[in-house]
Amino acid sequence: MTISPAIRWMLLALTLLLAACTGQAGPQLAPTAAPLNETTTLILWHGWSGAPRQALNRLVDRFNMATPQARVFAQPMPLASMSADLRAAAAAGTGPHVVLLPSGWLGGLAADAALLPLNELISADALAALIPAAAGSALVSGSDGEQQPYGQPISFDTLALFYNRQNILRAPETTADLLTIARGLSEPTATPARWGFAISLSVENTIPYLYAFDGRLYDDQGALTLDDQGRAGAERWLGWIAAMNADQQILARPSSSVAVDRGLKSNQALMTFGWAHQLSEYQQLWGDQLGVAPLPRLSETNNAAQPWLQSEVLALNARIGPAEQRAAALFLNFMSSDEAQRELLAAGLQPASATLPLEGEDALVVAARSFRQQAQQAQPLPNSPERAVLREELWQMQRAVIEGRSSPADAVSETAERLRAAGR
Repeated sequence: MTISPAIRWMLLALTLLLAACTGQAGPQLAPTAAPLNETTTLILWHGWSGAPRQALNRLVDRFNMATPQARVFAQPMPLASMSADLRAAAAAGTGPHVVLLPSGWLGGLAADAALLPLNELISADALAALIPAAAGSALVSGSDGEQQPYGQPISFDTLALFYNRQNILRAPETTADLLTIARGLSEPTATPARWGFAISLSVENTIPYLYAFDGRLYDDQGALTLDDQGRAGAERWLGWIAAMNADQQILARPSSSVAVDRGLKSNQALMTFGWAHQLSEYQQLWGDQLGVAPLPRLSETNNAAQPWLQSEVLALNARIGPAEQRAAALFLNFMSSDEAQRELLAAGLQPASATLPLEGEDALVVAARSFRQQAQQAQPLPNSPERAVLREELWQMQRAVIEGRSSPADAVSETAERLRAAGR
């Protein structure tokens, strides 16, 4: 007899209730000696919705059918509270066995001992099969500077150029080409205005060109180098951002401005920088005329833009035992398979696998080729516990220069001083 997912969850809830009524503790994730010739049950927390959630449910069902020694139950959770819920559960020795979360959370959760390092569960070959920046996004630096993987990336998100092919036949390859095309198409005094290029000057949208200017935030040992080896590039980057903001022929405004968002949503702009997760929004806006391409190379240096890349990773509760770890390793391996990666691609996600064939002219596949090409030049999104502090300081540095309150040189010095004072 086939038991529906809803009934499975009712049975699980009843089991927990009975345990509570009899004074027993909740589901303990202490080490167990149960061998894998018996079925090991894993609870998976995730915050996905829509098509990705449906794809995940299908994959879990396939895994359960194909793997009799392990069963996965996917439990949707509110993404806004999932990190705090996981910390509390892990500290109490309960919670999920596996969790699907953004790689940017890994550093904080690892520092709180909520996650298990995966050195013994992810092989070198498995890591080598991933897009390098996706693999890097799952690495967490310990107090000794050594990096360990705390997650198995299954999909990624990064920045690319979105453009309307009805007006732009070929994507610009350099920033000089981008600005030339944009200025030629802009009509800022028209009603409504038309913009060849619109961009929110957020840290995430502009950081690719900090690296393209040869600027750096940290050196290879993790020490702050913004005002040392990275100073010259950072100062040029800040000057470039200020010039973009002052250009009257493009719509480039600080990220707190609503003008860019309004211009894009009302179809007044023909090019922008967008994230992979925004692909469906631009497909609705521009339909089959949507073009996706890697970010233009920086004309001043001829260097490729290097956007941040965040991945969605499968991580393990630090309290699970050997049997659950072995079962989880089977599930992680399955989610990295071509079968699973193709399913995620069909749901609009970008597969983390660097080896998955991307053949054909389907719109999702064509876009995926561009995102993969861009991902090869990406930098892993910082995942340290102080990531929010870093982003806020970089944004304040940008604003000070855009608003004319600081020169690029002074802004770099002041920001580096504050980051050092904050332990970053």
